[in-house]
Amino acid sequence: MSPLFSFPPSAAESRLPRLFNQLQPPPETVVLLLAVLIGGSSGLGVLLFRYLIETIHHIALEDFMGIIGGWGSWTLACVPALGGWLVGTIRWLVQDFSPNLMSLMGTVEAGKEIPFIRPIAKTLAAAISLGTGASLGPEGPSVEVGANLGILLGQALKVSRGRQKLLLGAGA
Repeated sequence: MSPLFSFPPSAAESRLPRLFNQLQPPPETVVLLLAVLIGGSSGLGVLLFRYLIETIHHIALEDFMGIIGGWGSWTLACVPALGGWLVGTIRWLVQDFSPNLMSLMGTVEAGKEIPFIRPIAKTLAAAISLGTGASLGPEGPSVEVGANLGILLGQALKVSRGRQKLLLGAGA
């Protein structure tokens, strides 16, 4: 039976891949362990995302509005406008900014890899948007945070498309 993962000699010195290659667990066990890892990572990622929203909200609507609020009530519109400008700039800088979870599933189905910067940029853009007063909720971006973590881990471990779909689902 061939090893489950094949690593270059420089990475083979880490303990976890060597342990997996020695034990040769069934692929279902590996997927289960990865799902638990992704679930925990997704939970932490969503907590970080929520904290980022609250921090941006505090900075934009409390600190910044405290500074410019004395100029009149019209300045309240400056905060969402500034947030929209920042999100637009992030979208312009990161050209591949697919809109939803279905496009992530399509990416996995096509066997394409997503760049590491895209999930970070999308998470930051969503946090800025929500923190500066967008009327949407954090649920959709939270699902994408987890799904992106699953995809990125699957890409790093070079798992099959079928297993990558499972990891995407575990993250979502």
